[in-house]
Amino acid sequence: MSPGILGEIGSKIKNGVIGTLRGVDEIYDAVFDTVRGNVADVFQGTGDVTSAAISGVSDVVVGAVQAVVEVGSITGGAVRDIARGTLRGVADAGGDVGALVKGTVQASIVGVSEVEGDVVEASVKAAQGAIEAVDAVGGDVTKATHDAVVGAVEAAGSVSGETADAVKEALTRSVKGAEDVIKSL
Repeated sequence: MSPGILGEIGSKIKNGVIGTLRGVDEIYDAVFDTVRGNVADVFQGTGDVTSAAISGVSDVVVGAVQAVVEVGSITGGAVRDIARGTLRGVADAGGDVGALVKGTVQASIVGVSEVEGDVVEASVKAAQGAIEAVDAVGGDVTKATHDAVVGAVEAAGSVSGETADAVKEALTRSVKGAEDVIKSL
């Protein structure tokens, strides 16, 4: 995805993340805090934070993935922190993170796919990060697990059937409760 395709929100996040991460010795230590702060700033005062975030979450996450790629390289840990930071930033701005889990995980996978990263690893790490974020703000972890797994499987399926199968297997091994969700699909 070229930078021109990103919406205004995604561009703001991308530029904010790049600006903060440039010159940082270990960029992955700073990803969570940077994404969280930028997301909170973007959505603070938008009225209905949850609605604004739902419509902008894809741009936010893809922009953050592109930023990390531009200043370093994307890894599973960075994807986990992007998902976690996005949701915690929405919570900081007063939004309902539970409504954003599926879209955040899907956008993480789309972003990684677009930069030709490891979609299977990204799926697991995005799901883990989203579930951790919901747990940290006292949300419904069971629902978050369901939404994260469904989002990961759906997004991986848009890459290929083979990728979806690999993601299902990886989620089953790595995310508590994923196996039950996958069986119900």
